[in-house]
Amino acid sequence: MFSAIERDERFRPVTLAAEVFYALFSAYLVVSGAVAGNSYRLTMGVGTYFLYPLFWVFYKLFHFKRGYQMEFCVFFFTFLAYPLGGTAEFYQKIQGFDKVAHTLSGVFVAMLALTLFLILQKKRPLKEHSVPTAVLFVFFASMAVAGLFELCEWTAAALTGRDLQCVLTTGVNDTMQDMLVCLIGTLLFCPLIPRFYRGGYDPLTGAVAGFLEKNGLCARGE
Repeated sequence: MFSAIERDERFRPVTLAAEVFYALFSAYLVVSGAVAGNSYRLTMGVGTYFLYPLFWVFYKLFHFKRGYQMEFCVFFFTFLAYPLGGTAEFYQKIQGFDKVAHTLSGVFVAMLALTLFLILQKKRPLKEHSVPTAVLFVFFASMAVAGLFELCEWTAAALTGRDLQCVLTTGVNDTMQDMLVCLIGTLLFCPLIPRFYRGGYDPLTGAVAGFLEKNGLCARGE
């Protein structure tokens, strides 16, 4: 059986390949936008590269070692939500694509919220943690981000002139549905938290454990 750190290191080539693919697809969006004279696609395509300097600053600022499974999850979700959903306009072209993205946002934000909780509790052994407190922290953090995401969509709609929240056709229904599916995604993740504390493994909490253990923030026997 591999340790959390060994699993994370074994995932390195997958993550690096995904990040190269992300960069190439973003380049395609930029070039196709420029050739077609589509300023929206061109500008949004350039913006898709924000993850690279963001991770660089994150690792430099906090002196963290790279968590490859965590990086993969962030790039995977961002690819669906931003380059595909926003820039390539899959939200408008494929019915239900936005609901898939919002559901996954609940799952992946909950994963990041668990990471944050464990960092904040790093001075306490896992056995002393309150699992219900961890679950509540993750739940409310994820739903807070869901609300912020809707505010960002509303702001982006005002700036671009595009009805990203379908207000003209659905009123508040689209926004409420987005929040609901995000809630579902969050609730799907929450049962993994007690299992994580009992020493169980799954890819999502495994990504959390790999990142934290590589940085000496959460050690547990496996």
